[in-house]
Amino acid sequence: MEKEVSCINTKAVFEYLKEKYPGDCSSILHDLDPEINGLPKPVEFLKDPNNWVSCRVASELYKRAARLMADERVAYQIARFAVERASLGYAQRIVVKAFWSHKTALKHAQRINDKFNRNKKVELVEIKRNGAVVRLHWDTRMGVSKHLCFMNQGTYTYLPLIWGSRPLTLEEVCCTFEGAPYCEYHLRWPARNIIHEISSRFFTSKTVLMETVKEMEADKKIIEQKYEEVTRLNLELNQRIRQLTAIQETGKAIVSVLELDHVLQVIMNLLSTVCKINRAVIMLVNEEKGCLEYMYGIGLEGGVPERIVEYKVPVDRVSNLFARVVNTGRSEYIPEISTSNLKKDNVILTHGKPLSAFVVPLISRSKVIGVLATDAVDGTGVPKETRETLEIFAPQIAIAIENAKLYSSLQERITELKRSQALLSRAEKLSFLGNLAARLAHEIKNPLTAIGTFIQLLPSKYNDEEFREEFHKIAMEETMRMNNLITELLDLVKPRESHFAFGNLHELIDKMILLVSPQSKAKKIEIIREFDQGVGEVWMDSEKIKQVVLNLLSNALDFTPTNGKIEIGTRRSEDPGKGDFVRIEVKDNGVGIPASIMDKIFDPYFTTKHKSSMHSGTGLGLFIAYQHVRDHSGTIEAKSNMNEGATFVVTLPLSPDQPSSPEKALQ
Repeated sequence: MEKEVSCINTKAVFEYLKEKYPGDCSSILHDLDPEINGLPKPVEFLKDPNNWVSCRVASELYKRAARLMADERVAYQIARFAVERASLGYAQRIVVKAFWSHKTALKHAQRINDKFNRNKKVELVEIKRNGAVVRLHWDTRMGVSKHLCFMNQGTYTYLPLIWGSRPLTLEEVCCTFEGAPYCEYHLRWPARNIIHEISSRFFTSKTVLMETVKEMEADKKIIEQKYEEVTRLNLELNQRIRQLTAIQETGKAIVSVLELDHVLQVIMNLLSTVCKINRAVIMLVNEEKGCLEYMYGIGLEGGVPERIVEYKVPVDRVSNLFARVVNTGRSEYIPEISTSNLKKDNVILTHGKPLSAFVVPLISRSKVIGVLATDAVDGTGVPKETRETLEIFAPQIAIAIENAKLYSSLQERITELKRSQALLSRAEKLSFLGNLAARLAHEIKNPLTAIGTFIQLLPSKYNDEEFREEFHKIAMEETMRMNNLITELLDLVKPRESHFAFGNLHELIDKMILLVSPQSKAKKIEIIREFDQGVGEVWMDSEKIKQVVLNLLSNALDFTPTNGKIEIGTRRSEDPGKGDFVRIEVKDNGVGIPASIMDKIFDPYFTTKHKSSMHSGTGLGLFIAYQHVRDHSGTIEAKSNMNEGATFVVTLPLSPDQPSSPEKALQ
């Protein structure tokens, strides 16, 4: 709101109506101004000489006063009333009285005007011994009106009363509010002799001083009262700021704490420190049982009794204070328990013996999840400030508890998921090895048959040296090959903990090629090795990398046609600032991977093998390979064009504590 008119002017309106109007004049404030309407004490604001309002507000007040008094010129009478009662602040009175005469006052008319108004310019056109001509140039951009003109006429007419003179005569010859460019006043006053003027100067100064001292004493008391009130409000404000600051800071803390027991401990410590609460209890809703259960409490001598720990309240028992708060979602305060209708044999009351109680709902996502109850044991009850703080803080408590419960549930699910993943990995491995074992049985049967045939012929050809040497050579080779196949199979089946160490990657790949050799021989598929001899040893969990290579070779064999070929190679690469990496590429010349499913091939349970009578799978092989590679801070990706085969690329860091590969991991 613009500051255009001093509230000295509006103060006079209220004082005049208080004395002159017999009825209720409260309607004068109705919808006066949005800012005025929002004040707790609008009349006090409008009567304070230190405040300012807009011309529109002042004009509206004079207009409403004129309507109440049924007098269009009531503003003139209000001005006269203000001058006669000297309803000015002492600072304003000093300014007016100090001019002590008509002529001096008129010469300083603009200065006097500026103390009370900013809506016009005062022009002294002419001044004589006993008369003057004054023009008021109104700022029509402000909400000025004829009522303000009447108020000025009254002020000019009766202003001489302040320095002990008689009212002057005023004639308005033209008016802004009747179409003229300005308001012109012709003023007349009786001539005064020189002796009277000199004595008036002396006594006026003394009068000004005495009245100023008197008003300063009165204002001193007002200032003292205001100071005490401001001090009290300042203390309350500082206390509230401390509480809100503590709530903000500790709110961050409890939301960041995820273990439920720790959360409840932090909450109770906070309530004790910030809200000055000595005793409190938290009850949470058990939806499955339909009741409130004890969760946490502080302040009871000797700890929380077993009866309170086991205390449960059916949610539908609305006669119970806790259950009622859960159902209504509104806080309840019992200032005196002794005179309340609470059951005095309640376990909480019998053990705690509170004199008062305050119960606030804990609401999260528009749902009451429990209650927090506190009490006062000193007979003064739970302070209003504490209750208000708890009301503000309760939603944060509810969110913290919900977060902790969700975190606990999430941890249980993560543990279960890890257990399930381990079982799935084992199942996938056994599924593949079951198929592989059948092929190995056939592969082992052939050399055993050959060895058996040689053994049957050995007695009759024992003396045949060439036969014995050939038999020995073949038997040793076949026995060694069977032993290697069985050893690798047992190593894959045997469960073990993750173990990282430097190992020979090329030897590992050779063993996996050996393990799938029955399948590759059956389909007459050639497996071509292209190893980079500069790779050296790699930091890896050999069992996990074995399964990665085995899964990739198995997939390649499944989708490579008879008489096809598979290329498997390694290549060392270096990324500046990130270290050395090894790339393992497995490439087949099968049907390839459709672009529409490329982003799904590493998802668990996704498989295309069930679509063919030639292949079967669980959809876990590539998912497990992806997990194992990520455990190595590596990446795995696939490249393919339809009918041109597929290439899988695994990138692993060569050394421990090395940043992740620069290659983009599939997510």
